[in-house]
Amino acid sequence: MLDGMMPEEVKVWGFTIPVSSSGRRKWPDALRAKAVKKILAGAGIRETAEEIGANKSLVALWVKKAGASGMSPAFVEVVAPAAQRSAVPPHENGPEAANSTSCRICIGAAAIEIPPGYPADHLVEVLRAVRAAQ
Repeated sequence: MLDGMMPEEVKVWGFTIPVSSSGRRKWPDALRAKAVKKILAGAGIRETAEEIGANKSLVALWVKKAGASGMSPAFVEVVAPAAQRSAVPPHENGPEAANSTSCRICIGAAAIEIPPGYPADHLVEVLRAVRAAQ
């Protein structure tokens, strides 16, 4: 490369990366996914970018986009109350409660019964709405 010529392609991690005449590389989706997986497993963005010959801000963008596309689970903050409120009725321990397999979540005065198999993505939306309404 001392003669000013750019290669037409380079090999990275077993992938062939096409290089344009201006030096831009077209990173395959499989390589991007492998880099993101490596970073999520604990590798540094800078080190991974240097290893594959990419700009670290580009690799950071891959990680950010992967997180937005649903590779990571959705979470809702749940805060335990400092003291039990009397407005919330206590959980009954009757015979029907022993056979119950549902889950009960109390947020303030709101109590939500969740049956088995309830869609997690919908539950996240419900919990966010209840939390935002308080």
